[in-house]
Amino acid sequence: MKKKINVGIIGRNFGYKVIFQSILKIKSMNVYGFSFKNNKKKINLPKKIKIYRNWKKLISEKKIQAIIISAPPKLHEEMILHAIKKNKHIFCEKPVTNSYKAISKICEKIKYKKTANMVNFEFLNMDAFNFLKINILNKTKILKVKINWFIQFTKKNRSKWKNRHKLGGDIFYNYLCHPFYYLEKLLGKIDIDENKSIYKNGSSNYYSIFETKKNRVKLFINFKSFFKSPFIRPKHEIIFYTKKGKYTLKTKMNSLNDQFFLTKGTKIIFKPKKKLEDFRIKPTNRNLRLFNKSITNNLKISPNFNDAMRVHYLISKISKI
Repeated sequence: MKKKINVGIIGRNFGYKVIFQSILKIKSMNVYGFSFKNNKKKINLPKKIKIYRNWKKLISEKKIQAIIISAPPKLHEEMILHAIKKNKHIFCEKPVTNSYKAISKICEKIKYKKTANMVNFEFLNMDAFNFLKINILNKTKILKVKINWFIQFTKKNRSKWKNRHKLGGDIFYNYLCHPFYYLEKLLGKIDIDENKSIYKNGSSNYYSIFETKKNRVKLFINFKSFFKSPFIRPKHEIIFYTKKGKYTLKTKMNSLNDQFFLTKGTKIIFKPKKKLEDFRIKPTNRNLRLFNKSITNNLKISPNFNDAMRVHYLISKISKI
């Protein structure tokens, strides 16, 4: 019988709601310890799991082989560098850092290490995205792609890290990193043409071109961030214009049970089975299984820190415009 991989999780929100629930479904992984500061909210953990108030002590624990980081991104760089120093395998929630410079430093430090590293980009493992790739995009020519990403603020969530660049969030790093990674894996490298990019009144329409094996595909990015309004609805959608018609990946954005579904025109052609659990658990579980495979078989598997560096490079180019 193979020995289980002991993991330590840093961060209690996503770390407990998604990472911990995902690991419970993997027999070859065991949560040895948890590190978080906020003790006000109770979480239901087995007594055997050790709680660390200091994340450095968790990373330094000799019985732990792998570290999973889901703390606010402004803390990631220091945590990752410490884990590299202690020769730990690293699984990190996106965004890995809040700058291209920081992720470049990490990639340089880990370049010659034999330890595994992985980043939790989830879109490739979502059912609707897989259905679109296998059944449609592999069988027809793509003419253009449009991303609509509208983020709604309230007074309550305005100050949270997800909406603040200095804390590692904002619409670029926390939200657009997902479609960027997905589309590059699907269609090829994105070439951001700064001379053809447009910026207008808090809403941006960036024009760039995908370089693919078959043809050059136009990409349009439309993103907005706004305070709660009756006139604008939050929106996460990617639209593919093909020779066979218009296909849209989107979510209703009402709750974390709302998964992405796929439409052709106005007709729904793929909708995942409704589950009561957080929709992020299934794709995260798939990534953790790949991470486990990377550790046990000494394999380099995507998405990893080099993939994250590529996404950060694209974001840094757009941010300069």
